[in-house]
Amino acid sequence: MRLKGVFPSKKKLADGTYKTYWFLRNFGALRPQEGDEAEPFAPGTPAFMRAYNAVIEAPRVARTLGTLQSVIDGYQKSPQYQRLAPRTKLDYDAALLRISERFGNHPLAVIEDPKIRVRFLQWRDERAQTSRRQADAMLGVLRIILEWGRDRGLLTHNHATRPKKVYKSDRADKLWLPADIAALRDVAAPEIRLAFELALGTGQRKGDVLSMPWSAYDGERIRLRQSKRKRLIDMPVTRSLKELLDAQPRTAKTILTRADGQSWGMSNFNTHWRATVLKAGRDGLHFHDLRGTACTVLAQAGATPSEIAAMLGWTVSTVAGMLDLYQAMTASLSDSAVAKLEASTITLQNGLQNAPSASTNSGEK
Repeated sequence: MRLKGVFPSKKKLADGTYKTYWFLRNFGALRPQEGDEAEPFAPGTPAFMRAYNAVIEAPRVARTLGTLQSVIDGYQKSPQYQRLAPRTKLDYDAALLRISERFGNHPLAVIEDPKIRVRFLQWRDERAQTSRRQADAMLGVLRIILEWGRDRGLLTHNHATRPKKVYKSDRADKLWLPADIAALRDVAAPEIRLAFELALGTGQRKGDVLSMPWSAYDGERIRLRQSKRKRLIDMPVTRSLKELLDAQPRTAKTILTRADGQSWGMSNFNTHWRATVLKAGRDGLHFHDLRGTACTVLAQAGATPSEIAAMLGWTVSTVAGMLDLYQAMTASLSDSAVAKLEASTITLQNGLQNAPSASTNSGEK
């Protein structure tokens, strides 16, 4: 391997043999790192590349030592970062780049100062002028970075905790009601229809639905591990979904495929999905709303929050919060509530009519 600035120098040893030493221009001789002394040492070998990269990185490490950038660098090498899902890692990388540009050169003493919180929030508000959601997400990543550093003793305080968000998503009125579901089924191509039914029948995220392999379906149940939360999902499929799945040709590794039999890419699917939603006249409804719809349908069917959580891979508290948002939007639930109220009122009235008349004693009301 040819590396810029690296050149060899052969020297004759006392026993008459020659040994090659490697030098880096403007630095000097490159030597193996501790523990690599017995390893082969030449451009391209692991031992050499470790030594070379350490020298190349040394100025930057010295420059960032004692700054927030050193905490960011440490986090990106940590197991917590490595365990992130690929999509989440991409989102984090974009946020970390912006954080580095704004606060990376700040000394840790400045990050520890309580006044830095004002700068954090001002930066978030500046980003919010373009996208409130992205602004909150970036501040959330900053909070995670500082908490990681605090947990390891690099910082004493985390001044990015518990900020009030500038973006609030309220999709309580965004449910796929029966009329919406029927409209999309009427116009959807078979490959889009299957994605729709699989999401509605399982309540899983778009990424997990698109990447769901045939190995996750055994003809009766679907078993998968969610890519984001890493929770294990094990659920039986409904009869209607089973009929659809059993009728599909297994031409690819994934259950969902395009019309040509190849697996979907996220951007390609989003384009076709958007066109189908517009064709159905349901602009404003998202694929993600199918999760809330599935949660509500299960609740209508009498499923408990624990049962819903087991199916969707949520916590029970998340299910409760979702039901608070969505259940009131369905007419069947409000009809049921009024029917129960009327039944209770009638029972109470009958009880009062059939109650024995109270007798009054002397001096007693």
